[in-house]
Amino acid sequence: MAKKKIEKVYEKLSNEYEIFAENDNEWEKNGLNSTDFKSLVSVMLSTMTHTKRVIRACNALYDKATTPKEILDLSDDELTELIKPVAHYNRKTKHLKEMCQQLIDNHNGEVPRTEKELLELQGVGRKCTDIMMNFNFGGDTIAVDTHVHRVLNRLGIVETKSNEDTADEINRLTPKKYKKHAHEWLIQHGMNICISRKPKCEECIASSLCDYYEKEF
Repeated sequence: MAKKKIEKVYEKLSNEYEIFAENDNEWEKNGLNSTDFKSLVSVMLSTMTHTKRVIRACNALYDKATTPKEILDLSDDELTELIKPVAHYNRKTKHLKEMCQQLIDNHNGEVPRTEKELLELQGVGRKCTDIMMNFNFGGDTIAVDTHVHRVLNRLGIVETKSNEDTADEINRLTPKKYKKHAHEWLIQHGMNICISRKPKCEECIASSLCDYYEKEF
């Protein structure tokens, strides 16, 4: 039942939202994913932070450093000041330095291309890994953040408590033909319509398939 429902949801969302490569995406426009290393650092810094603040931090950082060695050459204080717009900047400074050292020591300064190796990097979790595998390395994985987790639970596609559990379930349920762009459709819907407080249910194209809408209205 859930598999049939999610297919119908994807059909509706894919008609409503462009994929990132086709729209005026802020990450693309600001070059936050122009290299594998920039993509990794940008996603790592984005945790718990609004996109506009991530862009400010990344633009400042990439003006000074765009490789693991260049980041390691920055002092901790300088790096912290550059990424200060993001949440938990002190912790991220430490993790970023440690990750860059790992890349140099274990991967010749290059970003590894497997899920296992990415997850071994300091500060890189499941969401970051899934994004890298999908957008950079051609994998069919659906990354789950707070927005995607919320949308899927409200729809009733999953009943999960954590982003990681949601990722396991939605990757199992989603047909292969939708996996490449599912994250892009779901996150746009979560950011624009199925928002955390006062979701815009009257504007939602998937309301006829939504458990939350059925209960509330």
